[in-house]
Amino acid sequence: MRTFGFIGSKIRSHNEIQIPGERLARVNQSLKRRLDDDVEEVFSRACASNDLESAADLLNLLEKWHARRSASYGRERRNSGANLVRARKELERLSALRGVAPAVEADQPAGAPG
Repeated sequence: MRTFGFIGSKIRSHNEIQIPGERLARVNQSLKRRLDDDVEEVFSRACASNDLESAADLLNLLEKWHARRSASYGRERRNSGANLVRARKELERLSALRGVAPAVEADQPAGAPG
């Protein structure tokens, strides 16, 4: 009876397999499906180009969406707002570097003097 075997060298090569560029880019790309993610990307671009007025407008938009979503879904959804806190700190940091007060509207209760 014949034994089962492989033809070839018994020494394994541990060479890394080369992945084509476009496939590797797809693998490394983070999955972003929400409109919020796209607006956060535009916010980052505005900060990078020192367009702080546009960045403040985008942050206001994100905060309004977050507040609306929190009111609609309550505790059923994970919406911690950590990204908003980070974005606000980044805008405040850039504003301080330029010596300009950030133009972000602070959340104030209804009827509070503003």
